[in-house]
Amino acid sequence: MPFEAFLTQGKAKPRKARWLTGSVSLCLHGGLLAAAVVYSIWHVDELSPPTVTVTFLAATPPPPPPPPPKRKSPDSKPKPTREIVQPKPTALLQPKEEPKEEPKDDGADDGEEGGVAGGVAGGVAGGAVTPLPAAPPPKPESTAPKMLAGNVGGMQILTDPMKDPRYRVVLPPAFNRPGIRLWALIKICVSKEGDVTDVKLVKGMDPSVDPLLREKAMSWKYRPYTIDGRSVPFCYSLRYDHQVQ
Repeated sequence: MPFEAFLTQGKAKPRKARWLTGSVSLCLHGGLLAAAVVYSIWHVDELSPPTVTVTFLAATPPPPPPPPPKRKSPDSKPKPTREIVQPKPTALLQPKEEPKEEPKDDGADDGEEGGVAGGVAGGVAGGAVTPLPAAPPPKPESTAPKMLAGNVGGMQILTDPMKDPRYRVVLPPAFNRPGIRLWALIKICVSKEGDVTDVKLVKGMDPSVDPLLREKAMSWKYRPYTIDGRSVPFCYSLRYDHQVQ
């Protein structure tokens, strides 16, 4: 029993020492913290205000003085003022008479007295007037036909064989079978009145058909072709097609 009391007493003394040490440490740290706060509040550095620089614009310079007036030279004389005289209402304005121009003598020979009017300069009195040469006869109009393009000449036809079957060539039955296609190139010349004057086969269809085609083309009629309001003969080339569907 005395031994246990000894052990318990030894254990109680350190607890009081630790509590005392903790209290002293806490007070010491609290005092230091309070002193630091007071010191920081007491020693506050005052901040200097920012510097503001204001720049004023310079005033506009005054305008330059006007140039000095020009000095007049001593030799210059003042211009005389022209006085305008107004005519009186009662006075009548007379038109100015223009001088007549006298005919100038260009040295031409006016002929002699008693000469024939229209004579040659330098002729003698009573001389005969030389007749002027006769005007040349007018050139005869060209009768050669004018060659036209195929489409231009085709527009003049009145009996179109491609549209009217009456003016097409009647071919033999051997050429009217389905699938047959023939063509010929003919040159047709037309008079001023629109009648066919000549037909030439440039490329024929067939020797048995070409005479029939030429005979049929001679019966076609055309509209007269005019140039500057005057009818002229013409020629053109035509492609004649024959096709059986």
